[in-house]
Amino acid sequence: MSNPESLIPELVHIAREAGKGILTIYHQDDIGVQTKADTTPVTKADLAANAIIVHGLKGLPVTYPLLSEESVHPSWQERKNWQRYWLIDPLDGTKEFINRNGEFSVNIALIEHNYPVLGIVHIPASDTTYWGGHSLGARKQVKGAVARAIRPRKFAPEKEVMVLGSRSYGTEQASDYLHLLKRVYPKLVSRKVGSALKSCLIAEGQADIYPRIGPTSEWDTGAVQAVVEGAGGLFLDADGQRFSYNLKESLINPDFLVLGDKTIQWDNFWPPRMPGITPE
Repeated sequence: MSNPESLIPELVHIAREAGKGILTIYHQDDIGVQTKADTTPVTKADLAANAIIVHGLKGLPVTYPLLSEESVHPSWQERKNWQRYWLIDPLDGTKEFINRNGEFSVNIALIEHNYPVLGIVHIPASDTTYWGGHSLGARKQVKGAVARAIRPRKFAPEKEVMVLGSRSYGTEQASDYLHLLKRVYPKLVSRKVGSALKSCLIAEGQADIYPRIGPTSEWDTGAVQAVVEGAGGLFLDADGQRFSYNLKESLINPDFLVLGDKTIQWDNFWPPRMPGITPE
């Protein structure tokens, strides 16, 4: 697409409308929790937000295929021919929604030739919206105020290194990796945060590193990658390459690493099994 930036106002509106739908259910006693075939939870809010987003995207002046967590997933035979498409997580952080801690988001990304060119991340609980793209910069808007440009902070390991982790997901491997990372950066501080908010905090300079060791799906990362890259950060796969999409039948992501400052010597600690950080 020649000018994805022209879609931002309408996409922000769609994400906010989905957020309003989520909050309506968030404040109800019965949020309709069910368990999907993959054992992950889904609520009435996931489905309501999905319906709002799908309807909104179909009303745009451009027509692209849709891949949403909460819709029927097209087969690989169909998907592999897509040049551009919408990648949607209508409620990222369903466990956080169920736990009512506010750390959940609406994620909408436009993927073009296997990479995100535009992403919208809306945090309904705080009425905060992030958007950006690789060549578009990145911005943050709170409660309808004037949007401001965001940038990652300068990496300062002599002061503090803030590393983010998932609030609802953890493995022994991820815990071991955190200990290894502390050998590289002794002044490391870790913080657990839910959903896409982790990557957004790095994009706006509130943290330095987010390593994800463990499964996620492509709709979990498309929008936030666009925001991180628009802000000037890096979103790397398990091989240290720019994270990509729709290149295989499975929609499960490999491990990934989000960095704010591009000057971070990430090859000192990534990928996780590098000999340089093997336990002594």
